[in-house]
Amino acid sequence: MMNELIPAILVHDAPSFHSRLKLVENVVTTVHLDVMDGVFVPNRTWFDAVALATLQTSLRFEIHLMVSDPRRYLDQLLGIASVLRAIWHVETAADHRGLVDLCHGASKEAGLAINPTTPIDRLVSLAPTLDEILVMGAEPGYSGKAMTPAAVRRVWEIHGRWPERTIGFDIGVNAETIPELKQAGVTRFCAASAIFDAKDPTEETKRLMALL
Repeated sequence: MMNELIPAILVHDAPSFHSRLKLVENVVTTVHLDVMDGVFVPNRTWFDAVALATLQTSLRFEIHLMVSDPRRYLDQLLGIASVLRAIWHVETAADHRGLVDLCHGASKEAGLAINPTTPIDRLVSLAPTLDEILVMGAEPGYSGKAMTPAAVRRVWEIHGRWPERTIGFDIGVNAETIPELKQAGVTRFCAASAIFDAKDPTEETKRLMALL
């Protein structure tokens, strides 16, 4: 499994989405789109399935659903050619096995995200069916948070229990944390503020990729 930097876009309107996309689309192959419903997390972000479906780009998207009802969003997403995978949260009351099957039936990858305080045992029955486990470095909702120190230990534990599973990491990914996350078993690194708050986001993307 090759290590991959996946810029994470968390925005509240279409112009911001397009401007951030332009900064990275010639550097990376996949972008992470944060979708928040204002219920599962306090924040609400831009999401437009039609705009995504008609977008002219070579990029592929992983959609991170921080929403209380992931099925409603999956029904809109799974027919979009540029969507590579969908990731939703194990903390939701969804039928996770059914949603994994739904994704696989549409030839999409399926992943589960897990928050810092959620017991890792919640993944036990689901982990063998997943294409990715996304470890959250802090409670989700807003960009720019620092990674909680215990998050790296959680990566070590998850990687030890399911070494064949791809591990992604979201929140707190930057030049300082990438080396220890990589050592712990992360292969997909979702970076938001580290890229888009940089003076030159395109060059910062390249710099972070060089650390992988």
